[in-house]
Amino acid sequence: MTRRKVFIISVLVVCLIVVGLIAWAPWITEEYAYARVMEHLGGPDALFNYLGETMPLKNVPKSFKKLPFASLVHFPGEAMFIVTFYGGVI
Repeated sequence: MTRRKVFIISVLVVCLIVVGLIAWAPWITEEYAYARVMEHLGGPDALFNYLGETMPLKNVPKSFKKLPFASLVHFPGEAMFIVTFYGGVI
């Protein structure tokens, strides 16, 4: 194998590892995702109209789902937010 082929294979392996790490995003935990969504909506004490009842955001039921490159925070029956691998909320 020539040096050029070894270099190309090495670069490809490093790129695959980086892409895999970003897709997995272990730094986006359930607690972090909830905190980012609450911050996006005004903080945990901000009032939220959940299914016709106004309550503090920290009391709204939430669920969490991990996907490649993102995580979903879902308020059952109401709203869904995407937390990206870089911490942005959509």
